[in-house]
Amino acid sequence: MKLGLSQIRELAVLISYEQEFNPQLSLESAFNHILQNHRKLGQKVNFEELTEEEFIEYENHAIKLKDSIENFSAKNHFDKLPDVTEDVTVPAYLRTLVEGVKANRFEIDQMIDNHIHGNWSVQRLELVNLQILRVAVFELLFTDEETVPRVVAVNEAIELAKLYSDDRARKFINGILSNVLAELKANANGDVKPVETVDIDTIEEGETDLDSEQSAE
Repeated sequence: MKLGLSQIRELAVLISYEQEFNPQLSLESAFNHILQNHRKLGQKVNFEELTEEEFIEYENHAIKLKDSIENFSAKNHFDKLPDVTEDVTVPAYLRTLVEGVKANRFEIDQMIDNHIHGNWSVQRLELVNLQILRVAVFELLFTDEETVPRVVAVNEAIELAKLYSDDRARKFINGILSNVLAELKANANGDVKPVETVDIDTIEEGETDLDSEQSAE
């Protein structure tokens, strides 16, 4: 089974997410479990991300919950994959992402924290959003730009945010990664540049998106 890089990044986010709840879960077990159960994954993630208040709201509005799950399934990259019943070898780049994020978590989280403004920190971010950021920042910091162009890493993270989060969180992730990218470019050029930060509390649903294409300039 051949997986595209977008699917591999998505798997890296999901596996890292699952390992937060079960640190003993191996990469191989998590990978094959997701492939063998990917059609049920949308419902699982949506339920785990609900707060108590949101759960009550969905309980009182069952149609909303049904629509949420159906929308997830409609956008899920894995719906085009065939169901598998036997173990599949973990792709090399998936191993690089999952193990790299784990091994370099302190530096990755510090970089994310440096670009968060206000009362927020990595400890307060929703877990799925944090995992999206971690995978993207790992690619920005620790992979060869000729192999993985930085703007691609940023854009892929934004696409994952569209799948797994809301519009406000997507804009927040876009802002954080755009600022990280700007800092890396400034450092590479020897420029002294103040660290730009993003406050999720100031992001409104209708606010203009930070243009990810600017990151490529």
